[in-house]
Amino acid sequence: MTGFKIETLATAPAGSRDILDAIDAGLGFVPNVYGVFARAPNALSALAAINAGFDASSFTPGEREIIALTTSVYNQCPYCVAGHSTFALAHGVDPETVEAVRAGGLSKDTRLQVIGQLTLSILEKKGALGPSEIRSFLNAGFQPVHILELLVGIAGKTMTNFASKIARIPLDDAFAAQAWASATTKTPTAA
Repeated sequence: MTGFKIETLATAPAGSRDILDAIDAGLGFVPNVYGVFARAPNALSALAAINAGFDASSFTPGEREIIALTTSVYNQCPYCVAGHSTFALAHGVDPETVEAVRAGGLSKDTRLQVIGQLTLSILEKKGALGPSEIRSFLNAGFQPVHILELLVGIAGKTMTNFASKIARIPLDDAFAAQAWASATTKTPTAA
């Protein structure tokens, strides 16, 4: 037992209920990770703010899911890999791309490949990108603002990756078809 309770709409502290209601309205359910964060309304509020900021970025929903999925694979978080695989597919990311990222690789789609590559480079180098990596990203049609927006995605996803592992959050039924075992998957590496 980890001591982390998964709150529901009925049991969550008052300060978390509006956020959980909004998540439930958007997804049709409240994923377990948000139920864990709900125990600390300030933490749930911070996570919701980061997610809202990332959702408002110039990345498409599918691109945001590639950033989240790549980060989750890098951080070896089975819960988040399953969730973001499910969401990526729902946002029209092709199954081949989802499988490639889940296996520690990159998409064959040029734009998604560039996004995934920079995400991995940032994670592996803890942000210490070289000029050539930044130039490659910008030469692919991106702007410096995209790098900053990508950092928002990495930050929010790292929060949920770590919380999922610390609390040993059980997989939601909605994500079961995309279950993932980190022990059988290599840690991705940037080229």
